[in-house]
Amino acid sequence: MKEKRIVFTGDSITDCERLWDEGQEKLGFGYVRMIREQLSEAEAGAVRIINRGHNGYTAFQMRQRWEEDCISLQPDTLTILVGVNDLSIHLCGAGGYDGEGFGRHVEWLLRKAREKTGARIILMEPFLFPRPAEYRTWMPALGTFREPLRRLSEQYGTAFIPLWDVFQAAQGQYPVEALTTDGIHLTALGHEMIADEWMKVWRFGKRE
Repeated sequence: MKEKRIVFTGDSITDCERLWDEGQEKLGFGYVRMIREQLSEAEAGAVRIINRGHNGYTAFQMRQRWEEDCISLQPDTLTILVGVNDLSIHLCGAGGYDGEGFGRHVEWLLRKAREKTGARIILMEPFLFPRPAEYRTWMPALGTFREPLRRLSEQYGTAFIPLWDVFQAAQGQYPVEALTTDGIHLTALGHEMIADEWMKVWRFGKRE
């Protein structure tokens, strides 16, 4: 039986120091590793998990490496999580693009993946936490980056994990400090929540 490939792409939340991981698989220390650990023995024997997250990457930068990080690997399942760096560059006046431009870059990634692979695609939504307080002012703009992803998920028939909603709900149960280290990056609990949501979608096709 041919080994199934599960490829994770995105920014530092996916990367999670994978290059410092001394394990052979280089999965990093976040949700990608946790997903690997949640696989049953039978599942683990049938799949290979590949982490191709890159610290600091935007959707545009992902385009530059898409052949290497996605197409050449011919994934059976492809996961994309990107957006917070795009948002930061846009808001900080460093010459970035707005939510509409972000959507165009993500659409390019999805279109190429559809054209050149047979992957099942799981698209995940970017998120922020309201600490430090500055990030509260970013929330309206974040909405304009989140909206294209929901539209593109429907257009391209991908699975979709609304991480904004997931972490909004989690803040009703946990203090913000239990979920994030700096308002963007996650604690072990935050990564565990992503892993749990991803496993539901991968195994059952839906979150509930």
